[in-house]
Amino acid sequence: MNNLKLSLLKKWELDSELSFVHGSVLLPDGTAIILTTGEKSDWGKFYLLVLSVDGIKKIPIEYAETSGRDYPVLFRYGASFGLIISAKEVRYYSGIHSSPEIIPIKNNSRLRGSIVPEKAQQRYFQNISDSKTIPVCFENEVYCGDARYFALLEFDAAAKSAEWKCFSTIDKKAFIHQDDRCGEAPKIDSIKISDKEIYAFIPGDSQTSVNKWGMNYYALARISEDGKVIKKLIESDDLKKDGKKGGINGCFTDSQYVIMTPLFKTDDWKGKQKVFSLNTREYSDITFPRGMSKHKLENISGEICLTSFYDRGLKEIALCNCANLLYSI
Repeated sequence: MNNLKLSLLKKWELDSELSFVHGSVLLPDGTAIILTTGEKSDWGKFYLLVLSVDGIKKIPIEYAETSGRDYPVLFRYGASFGLIISAKEVRYYSGIHSSPEIIPIKNNSRLRGSIVPEKAQQRYFQNISDSKTIPVCFENEVYCGDARYFALLEFDAAAKSAEWKCFSTIDKKAFIHQDDRCGEAPKIDSIKISDKEIYAFIPGDSQTSVNKWGMNYYALARISEDGKVIKKLIESDDLKKDGKKGGINGCFTDSQYVIMTPLFKTDDWKGKQKVFSLNTREYSDITFPRGMSKHKLENISGEICLTSFYDRGLKEIALCNCANLLYSI
């Protein structure tokens, strides 16, 4: 097993008034963009944090929420970035100092009307793409904060066009330890498009709280746009056998690596994160810089890693070097 050793480049100390890192992008020039929320007086309000050579900039995201879980989605688009708002518009930022350009999203099909259902709610879970197709996680019909649907957005900044192309679930029967007592589709932690292939990390299909009871399984799969499982790269054992609790959450990055985060500190990994390579199918341990053992790895791009430290509020954000990793996407 390899070891990912991080060396600190820059660390920002925050005032704990913000919540978790919900999503992030790392731009080619080393700028980091983070989607987060207020933690205290502005609880639930969404912000972008821009961390660059100019320092740290906090940008409020203003929009009329359609529900209590109407979350914006952050995505990278080449050397720029954007937000998807309420599944109805893209706010495209050509640079960190530019105002966003508003581009409406088309949502119709000649054969079946709306592609994304009107009551579907997008989730801010990490999405990665190296193309003009942006994968987005959704919840529909049952609203518990989990994503069990995904959609593909065709976005062209130059043409100023955005259009939903599909809305799908992942094939439940493809997984050995799926719960056949319920009809709920597998959950989706994170989703990625690389070299025209779609990857999804699946934290089981349990309807109960995984933080309390654990997952029934987890998997990493290559899927089609209609949710068929083409290949399983990882599939865990039955995590509930022998009355044990377990589970791994997965987060794709702007690299070939998937960040694997255990649900519990009592598992075989002792609660410590690892990364998994989509190219070599190998795991790597993570060694954080001195004094940063409580940080979490959030994203990787090239030789740059983004980490965060949360303790009753977002306390620290850091950029680290990880030159010992292979960094093709």
